[in-house]
Amino acid sequence: MAITRNQVSYGSQGSDVTELQKLLNQNGYSLAEDGIFGTKTQEAVKSYQQKNKLDVDGIVGTNTWGALTKAPFGAATNTTTPANTAFKYDAYQESDAVKQAQTLLQQQLANKPGQYTSPWQTQLNDAINKIMNREKFSYDLNGDALYQQYKDQYINQGKMAMMDTMGQAAAMTGGYGNSYAQSVGQQAYQSSLQQLNDKIPELYQLALNKYQMEGDDLYNQYSLLSAQDQQAYGKYRDTVSDWNTELDRLQSQYNAERDYDYGKWADNRDFGYGQYIDDRNYQYQTGRDQVADSQWQAEFDEAVRQFNFANKLGEFASSGGGGGGGGSSTTTKKKTNNTTEQTGGSGGTNLDAAINALVRGEDDAGNKYSTSSANKGTASGQQQVKSAVNAAINAAVKDGTITAKEAAEKKASMRGQVM
Repeated sequence: MAITRNQVSYGSQGSDVTELQKLLNQNGYSLAEDGIFGTKTQEAVKSYQQKNKLDVDGIVGTNTWGALTKAPFGAATNTTTPANTAFKYDAYQESDAVKQAQTLLQQQLANKPGQYTSPWQTQLNDAINKIMNREKFSYDLNGDALYQQYKDQYINQGKMAMMDTMGQAAAMTGGYGNSYAQSVGQQAYQSSLQQLNDKIPELYQLALNKYQMEGDDLYNQYSLLSAQDQQAYGKYRDTVSDWNTELDRLQSQYNAERDYDYGKWADNRDFGYGQYIDDRNYQYQTGRDQVADSQWQAEFDEAVRQFNFANKLGEFASSGGGGGGGGSSTTTKKKTNNTTEQTGGSGGTNLDAAINALVRGEDDAGNKYSTSSANKGTASGQQQVKSAVNAAINAAVKDGTITAKEAAEKKASMRGQVM
């Protein structure tokens, strides 16, 4: 069966690649004969092509196969490829480059960023809780430490004023206490307490301001935490965006690598199929040409054989007619279309005509002989013809013009016509 070699290149796999690796190893390279056209095999092919002055493209096609095997690309090593042999090619196998691009793409998919988780969420929740659950403003004098300080201060001042006023009033009456002294002392005390009461609005406002400031601080704290969270989320979105950009790049790289790799495989397949069709058509046409040449040669050989036999028989008959006519001594010969006719001399004319008619296979050969004026009804004439024919046929067998079987058949046929 024929061994047809397909074009192979980087990424190809199968028996053709194994054969290529084997041939390269026979030329001094050290490759694993695994049937995979990888980087090392490609480098070896380019090195071999450079050393052998071939196109250094890393593709093993017509010239490279021919150099490695000393046989034409796709040619059979010992027999021709039958015309009905089906075209075979290896199924597409992804190259190392495609597999690497796919691995990178899968790794990128596996590294997809997860859902955003804020590092400030706990603090934000706490700030929101404080703002939303804060008690409404209320002012409690007794709970105000500043008010208590003012209260103690003004009560003491009131007491001092009351005692001073009562003392002054008693002095006016000789040092004795009286109702007037008590009255003016009490007035002085109440005046001091009124000053304390006048401080309450101020203290209230101070407490309200403090409450509002504390609220502002909570809002400011929330705003700060929210800003930190927005910054962290922005970084997360940048990470996601970068991931998507890299994913798109790797996807495009994989698609381009696979399209290129598959395109090379398809080109090699189509090229191999074209070579297969050309080779099949060539072998079919070669076979038909061989049949036609054989038929033509057989026909030509037969024509030559018959021509040589006719010439020898004619020459022998002519020589026999000249010696056995017994009639006129003057003879004129004329040759037309390999047929020898003799005029003049009664014996030679009839002998030549009869032999030529018999050799040429004419239906009326016997009549031509029997109506001869020289030999009509003579036994000697018939014997002369038979002798001449037998001698000519024997000579043709001897020099290989006809076979012994053909000679026997010829004699039997002619014997029936001349008897």
